Amino acid sequence: MRNILGSRKLHIVLMVLLTGFFLSACKGNHEGRGGMMFDLVAYKLDLTGEQEEKWFAIRDELKLMKANARQEKQAHIEEAKIMLMADSLDQTAVLAKLTQHQEVLRQTAPGIVQKVVEFHATLTQEQKEKVVDMMDHFAKKGKHEG
Repeated sequence: MRNILGSRKLHIVLMVLLTGFFLSACKGNHEGRGGMMFDLVAYKLDLTGEQEEKWFAIRDELKLMKANARQEKQAHIEEAKIMLMADSLDQTAVLAKLTQHQEVLRQTAPGIVQKVVEFHATLTQEQKEKVVDMMDHFAKKGKHEG
């Protein structure tokens, strides 16, 4: 099957960026941490006005996705409690819930990926190198915490 996004390497880079963006937006117990990470990256990359607009559009999309997930969370918890209290755990129902969650991610991912692609197209080579350096830094930092 032909990769829609082009080369396998580009696909991997986009997935790493998307995962990093999602985790930075969702990290912590409040919106402040995610917002701070986006501000920090914008500062370190010395973004232009156009780049900032595209960068913060990614943040806004992730915030919306997180807000929607937060609204659904309580309903999922209640459903999980009912499943757990049953005499036996219905494997089909559990798998259906997981499939439903994956479908939500599959539906929202293209919009976020499109914004990442648009942002990436505005980056200079120097900014791309800074992004790679930040990724290396956080990857090393994560290895020491575990």
